[in-house]
Amino acid sequence: MSIDAPHPTTTDPVTTDPTKAGPVRATGPVPAWRDLAVRRLAPLLGWVVTLAVAAQLAQGAYGQLTESDRSVGMFEAIGYPASAVFLIGVLQAVAVVLYVVPWTAFLGALLLTAYLGGAVAAHVRLEDAVAHTLTPVLFAVGLWAALFLRSERIRWAVLTGR
Repeated sequence: MSIDAPHPTTTDPVTTDPTKAGPVRATGPVPAWRDLAVRRLAPLLGWVVTLAVAAQLAQGAYGQLTESDRSVGMFEAIGYPASAVFLIGVLQAVAVVLYVVPWTAFLGALLLTAYLGGAVAAHVRLEDAVAHTLTPVLFAVGLWAALFLRSERIRWAVLTGR
């Protein structure tokens, strides 16, 4: 059963389209509430979550770019030299900017996912608490959920598999 197939218990009328090889579900007008939710509210919610996630990640990038004592201390605890803090901060800041810009959001999400995967690996290597290890995972889920909500092309690709 594909995503596009009707649920077996639905009572939607099914008609046969002579130009196509199989049954086609007869579709009527889209209810106004669904159109409002998908076209207006989903992108708005997506942008709210995007800005929340981006603000948190930008705050971390700022701490790394300024080489704050806290950021340097965390990186040294992980095993990175203090000289790597600034470079990783630049990479994180670039990825956040790419994520917020609509035309490059997909690339930014990929780069941030890679960055957050490295954070998970570091927490696992340090044998940190589960909450510390899962925090980057939750950020990654949040950034992809936000991208799904705010981008009609991403929603279409995920829901249709194309």
